[in-house]
Amino acid sequence: MTTFFLDGIRHITDVEGYDHMLFLLALTAPYSYKDWKTVVLLATAFTVGHSVSLFLAASDLVRFSSTVIEALIPATIVFTCLGNLMTSANTPSGRSMIYRYSLATAFGLIHGMGFSSFFRMIFNEGQSFVTQLFLFNLGVECGQVFIIAIILLVIGLFGKLLPDYRRRFSMVLSATALVVASTLLAERIL
Repeated sequence: MTTFFLDGIRHITDVEGYDHMLFLLALTAPYSYKDWKTVVLLATAFTVGHSVSLFLAASDLVRFSSTVIEALIPATIVFTCLGNLMTSANTPSGRSMIYRYSLATAFGLIHGMGFSSFFRMIFNEGQSFVTQLFLFNLGVECGQVFIIAIILLVIGLFGKLLPDYRRRFSMVLSATALVVASTLLAERIL
């Protein structure tokens, strides 16, 4: 059973599937290390959406066009980056955070759809489907927290070295993720 937990970690940290890490970079970019709880909650909202779509798709309750989903995944990153770049100089809060949690959940739905066919292949019919799904998503969550910790550490170090440029660094991270995600989106559309 621990295989599913480890598969969840591998899924989110797989360098070949770097779009997940790119999404986490975009999600984390506006925050400082002091905001780690907020960022983890955003990642958890993403995991909830991811879990729901994996459950629906792996249960064969819903089928999605992989071509459309593969284009929507970088679109979620583009949208997140644009939101970061258009946000005022302050870290998002209040009503803006409810919006961000909702988007993270919706974007998790899309990312989960992209992985559902692979999850159906690794699913072991001799074991509890719900347990396998739970362990897999727990692994995803742990992998996300690890990646977020690294991103926040880099942001924190930069903020300590050049505190006057912390917000600009956040914008550079978002702009970089935007360029990479836009390239992915263009490749997947064309």
